[in-house]
Order: sequence, then C-alpha cells, then structure tokens
Amino acid sequence: MADDITIFILDDEQPICTMMQSIMAALGLRTESATSLDKALSCVKRTHYDVVFLDVLLADGNGLDLIPEIKKYSPETLIIVMSGYADKAMTVQAMRAGAFDFLEKPFGVEHLSHTLNRAVKARAADRQVKTLIKDLETKKAELLVSKQRLEALNSRLIETNRALSILAQNIEREREEIEKRVAFRLKSHLHPIIEKIRRDEQCSPCKFRLDLLIRQMEDVTSGFSTDAKLATSLSFAEMRVASLIRSGLSTEDIAEHLHISYNTVRTHRKNIRKKLGLNNSQYSLRNYLSSKRSSSSKDSSA
Repeated sequence: MADDITIFILDDEQPICTMMQSIMAALGLRTESATSLDKALSCVKRTHYDVVFLDVLLADGNGLDLIPEIKKYSPETLIIVMSGYADKAMTVQAMRAGAFDFLEKPFGVEHLSHTLNRAVKARAADRQVKTLIKDLETKKAELLVSKQRLEALNSRLIETNRALSILAQNIEREREEIEKRVAFRLKSHLHPIIEKIRRDEQCSPCKFRLDLLIRQMEDVTSGFSTDAKLATSLSFAEMRVASLIRSGLSTEDIAEHLHISYNTVRTHRKNIRKKLGLNNSQYSLRNYLSSKRSSSSKDSSA
C-alpha cells in the first residue's frame, strides 16, 4: 500500500481503535484515532486525511453527523462507516451523506484489509487523476504562452514583410525617377550638341552614324533600354545590335557599323531571339523591338 496515505479512526471503544491502528501500522500506514466526536472534529479540521473510519453509535452522538464536517474541510477524504447495528436505512443514510463504504461490526482482519485496500486504491487513483489534470493544465498554459509568442512573432513578421514591401516599392520609384532624370539630362544636353555636329557640312560623311547615335539615344531616353526583359536578358553587345535592328538596319549594315563580322551579327540575332522567347522565325524581331519601344514610350508619357 502507499506509504503516504493517512488514516483516521473514530470509535468510542479504545480497544477497537488500538487493534485497527496495529493492523494498519503493520501495512505501513500512518494512523490517528479518537474516541469522541469533539476530538474527532478537532482532528479533521487540523488534518486532511485520505481515509476516515467512522463509527455510527458513539457515547456523545451519532457519527454520521460528522460526515458533512469532514467533507467541508477535506472533500477528497473517503469515509468508511462502521456499525454493529447496521440496517438498510442506516446504510442508505450513510451513502447519501457521502460515505465511500460500510463496514459491519464485528469484522475480521481480512474483511478490514479488503475494505481498506479498496479505499486506498480509490484514493491513489483519485490523486493520480488530479495530478494528470494539473499536468494537463500546466501543459495547456505552456501551449497558450507558446501560441501567444508565435502569434506575436507572426505579427512582427507580417509587419516586417509589409515594411520591406513598402521599401521595395519606394526603391523602385526612386530608381524610375533617377532613370527619368538621367534620360532627361542626356537628351537635353547631348541631343543639341549632336544636332549641331550633324548640321555641320564638314561632318556630312558621319551623318549616317550621327543619325544612328541619335536613334540609340532616343531608345535610352524613351525607356527602351530599361525594359525589364531586355535589360535582364541581353548583354551590352546584344543591346547594341537590338537597337540597330529596331532602327531598321540589315545584318550587313550592323556588321559594318559595329566593325564586326556578318556571322557575329547573325549569332547575336539568334541569341536575342532565343532570350526573348521568339522561337517562331516568321515573327519579325524588328517589330517586336519596336513594340517594346512603343509601350515604353507610352509608360514614360503616362
């Protein structure tokens, strides 16, 4: 039996108390006893017992009257009523009052041990259930704290993500503004100079190249070179070839203008088509590049 179980015995016959205490001591149980209601009441107020053996007919009253007091101070206590004058009505009264079991006098050691064993097991099971409930409540509280912590972290992540999104938008707007300012300065400063050189008769042999330079500058200032797909897909050399294709130059003209071989230009054209996803050879590369410039120009004007 559990050595932490405490027993109380109330019987107005001291020999019975002594006998029961001796049996329970041999089982390793701690016991206390009393022979009057007053002393018993004082004991149950002071100590919460696991099991109480309660005699009914006492010299100073009815032992059943003590049951409500025991339950008041220690609701978990199991009460075993004892009486040598048991009848059905008394048994029902005891059970209704909250008794766990009824032990009829005289009883032998085996009968006492059996009744006691049932009570001890029931009390131990009750303790175990309460321990499990307490553990569950502790775990529940810990889970609640963890949940609140995770919710707080999730809120912070959402706020951080929102802040990063706003920052990215601001950076993109700033980039676009910088590009517009650079394009405006390029056009407002270089364009007049190139036009002046173009009108100079001494530079007439270079007029064709100056026209190409003006077209390329217009591509840059109109947003052609900043198209996302073009800018991320094409190399610098391919961008130059793409600009000249859009201007209407043939493969031979581009090779002559850039001082590269005809085959190199053809290779660039193939790579440009592949990178832009123009797998159908019937689709005009020049038209595609011109459409990109048109859409970029509309975006810039908007």
